[in-house]
Amino acid sequence: MSTTMACLKGKMGNTTYYQGKMPVRELVSSVRAASELDKWASMGVAERIQRIPDIKRIKNEIAPYYAGTRDRFFSSLVVLIYEAEVDYESLDSIVSGLPNAYKNPAKDIGFLTISGGSLVALDGQHRLKALEQVFKHEVSGEYVNEVPNDEVSVIFIDHEDVTKTRRIFNKLNRYAKSTGRGDNIITSEDDICAIIARQLMDEGAPLGVIFKDEQGKNDVIVNWKSNTLPPRSTKFTTISVLYDVAEMILKSKNKITDEKLDKQFRPNDEVIEENYELVESYWTHTLNGIDVYKEALQKPGEIPGMRKPESSHSLLFKPAAQLSLMEALLIAEARGVPIEDAIKRANKINWSMTAEIWQDIIIRSNGVIDPKAQARSNAAQLIAYLISADKMRPKAIKAVADMFNKERGNDDSPEDLPKPVID
Repeated sequence: MSTTMACLKGKMGNTTYYQGKMPVRELVSSVRAASELDKWASMGVAERIQRIPDIKRIKNEIAPYYAGTRDRFFSSLVVLIYEAEVDYESLDSIVSGLPNAYKNPAKDIGFLTISGGSLVALDGQHRLKALEQVFKHEVSGEYVNEVPNDEVSVIFIDHEDVTKTRRIFNKLNRYAKSTGRGDNIITSEDDICAIIARQLMDEGAPLGVIFKDEQGKNDVIVNWKSNTLPPRSTKFTTISVLYDVAEMILKSKNKITDEKLDKQFRPNDEVIEENYELVESYWTHTLNGIDVYKEALQKPGEIPGMRKPESSHSLLFKPAAQLSLMEALLIAEARGVPIEDAIKRANKINWSMTAEIWQDIIIRSNGVIDPKAQARSNAAQLIAYLISADKMRPKAIKAVADMFNKERGNDDSPEDLPKPVID
């Protein structure tokens, strides 16, 4: 069996490659993952140049994206030509009378014929397996019947020896850096939580505050480049917090689970707007109801001072604690405390990182914040108790007390919970 296609020829170092394209129906029938080669089972560990495919990720994430997305796109697959005959004919060798301006470029434009052997996905085996699932109708989606006609960009490399092939595979994967969480939130057009997070930063939105930085340039109040806030940062929060809070609110108010909060497919504009308004209302109430937040958004330059550990509200300017506060507000509201009242009560809490009540709950023994999920959850439980104890049953209060004493190492001599800040 042979395959012929138009291609561009190139060279990097001592590696010649050919850039072509293949329809999905041809790609899935002629290209294989390394693990499907007949020789795979008998190869030694050193020769097994690829990992076993992550079938769960292929089935739950990648294949549904192809089958359900009109604007689907991905980068070139790198395919190894393994134990096959390779014949390249340049355009200038088969077409006479080319104008002089075209002669040199025509040497790198031509036709590649691959006969026998195997085509192995050196980079992109997960994309290949996902396309195969769509082609076989193993997943459903609006565009499942269109995908087989898609043209996929493919870079072909001839196999010379195992060492060189393994080295290329290693470098392709080692230097292929995954996009960070902030980048994913900024760029996603399907994940409703990411869309809402970005909208909250638009001009006129609760966190769309624009201010002048130290160099006199316009800057936004939300750090969208990193998930952390350095001590001297004039940023109020991070885009990761906006995302997590949006997810938290949607799950709490809409009573949806992770499975039902489908982030792979974009909801219609009406659903997005409705949920944005819901999330926006919570941020608006919080930013207007917490005095120090209102002051911070009016004077961003003073935020570094507010974030200092000894400040009376330092904890409120730490991303982990901001998540705890928002979770606690939702818990208090679910217990029957109106959101406005819950925020008024939260405004009276001692938020200094040096305050005794936070030690070993969300503040470590060395005085720094504990960013772990369990610490954030513990802090949320404590805050929710402080602002909604009057709506809690004795059993629920005891559960908070047990957590409080366990985390603080008071099993032998329990201490009382801090006094609630109820009016």
